[in-house]
Amino acid sequence: MKRVLLTTHPTAYLKQGGGEREIHLLKRAFDAADILVDIYGPNSLPIDQYDIVIHFSMVSGSELVLRESAAAGKKMILWPNLWLVSPPTEGHLKYLQALIEIFDAFVFKSKTEEAHFKSLFRIDEKYSINVLPLVTKSFSRKNITPVFKESYGLDRYVIWPGIIEPQKNQLSAIRAFREIEIPLVISGQVRDSDYYEACKREATENVVFIPEMPFASELHLSALAHSELFLELPLDFPGTSALEAAALDCKMLLSKSTWVDELIPSASQVEPTNIESIIESVNKLAFSRITPDSRAPKYQTSEVDAVRGLIEYIKAF
Repeated sequence: MKRVLLTTHPTAYLKQGGGEREIHLLKRAFDAADILVDIYGPNSLPIDQYDIVIHFSMVSGSELVLRESAAAGKKMILWPNLWLVSPPTEGHLKYLQALIEIFDAFVFKSKTEEAHFKSLFRIDEKYSINVLPLVTKSFSRKNITPVFKESYGLDRYVIWPGIIEPQKNQLSAIRAFREIEIPLVISGQVRDSDYYEACKREATENVVFIPEMPFASELHLSALAHSELFLELPLDFPGTSALEAAALDCKMLLSKSTWVDELIPSASQVEPTNIESIIESVNKLAFSRITPDSRAPKYQTSEVDAVRGLIEYIKAF
């Protein structure tokens, strides 16, 4: 039986987001598929006890661990989670390409991600593994209580949960909501404090900032399930949080992208920096009755089924 070690960059858990949760969801999927798996840390085994290393992210700082693992003869798999909004410098591109050479295979959660990655890097002789994004089954629950509305004294609202940073583009929504009556609730980990302060400076009274909600808690589920609209307008593409909202059957407005076309094709889309279009779309969706049939189809797949291709690759190794 193969034993797998999951690793990521050293600063990953200082400010957690969807990428860090993916690691734990993948471990749970592997446990269910009878694959022996550990997350790198004080409780993991010596490297010679593992057959395969799966590394999450291409953020710098992991080179020593990765090179030691490769030198020990381990099968190396990269789960890149990389989306560059602007072209990288030549030096950064060289660094990333050198990092890529360590790996034998790559995991992609969408055709969009794979195409973007391959437009930047040469991996012709490497193996590509296609999976689906991991969404915990908590987001398929029914009969979720209105505890969020009760806790914050809100009746109708638009919700945007997730990391707060320039690439996520909360400022565009904040500017649009100057002309929208319904409140916008922003909840998430602050990854860029200067950007967060800029968001607060530009926000009007109907933009409400609340602390990050415990992931998949009753409060988190309630905030999504009882919202008038789920909003996410990043400059790259929406992430797992959008799929979680889709699993809860939320009305959705997302950044226009091939990722949305591929994974949530019926979701409403808008150019993420076009303020007038955001205003028009929010008013249309949040203030209109939309039947369940006209909403985005639910995103439903088990954790094991989502990563079936990766499980089969590991078991065949």
